[in-house]
Amino acid sequence: MNNKILIAITGGIGCGKSMVSQLLKVMGFTVYDCDANAKQLMLTDKELMEGLTDLFGKETYFADGTLNKKHLAASIFGNADALQQMNALVHPAVARDLKAQMLNDKHRIFFFESAILFESHFDHLVSPDITICVTSPLELRIARATARDHSTREQVMGRIESQMPQEEKDRRADYLVINDEKNSVIHQIDKLLNSIS
Repeated sequence: MNNKILIAITGGIGCGKSMVSQLLKVMGFTVYDCDANAKQLMLTDKELMEGLTDLFGKETYFADGTLNKKHLAASIFGNADALQQMNALVHPAVARDLKAQMLNDKHRIFFFESAILFESHFDHLVSPDITICVTSPLELRIARATARDHSTREQVMGRIESQMPQEEKDRRADYLVINDEKNSVIHQIDKLLNSIS
């Protein structure tokens, strides 16, 4: 893609993916947020909207084009097949949009953030050149997530256990950013950028 470098950022709940993304934005880079853009594309991408309507019925969208979130949630709740079918429409749309934005971006290095990069096989759709995994000790992750979301420890642990184990994400990544309040995250990012610039 015009000699551009695509870098994925992933990590489990409370590890600090968004903090790393914010730091990169402050440094002047573009960071594509897969989750935020997926929600936007469900309202703007004609091909995706038609696919969702075919899959879940005309009630998927209101007359004004807004998404009927209750209907969609009810359609996929407890239905792994329906969720998989929806993701089979959403993820390729996000991949198309990401690649288009990357081509139009002025920077040689283009970042994107995806919490479920490996679980969703999104890495296979976009083939990042480098994958960064932000990693943190479990207790620190729980503390951050409970403070941020006002959740209980049990709720946070349930969400953590529903994701791919952090150790597996760490193993699959090309580069780890250790966010444990001891190691400098900025120093680790600088070191990575210097190694590829």
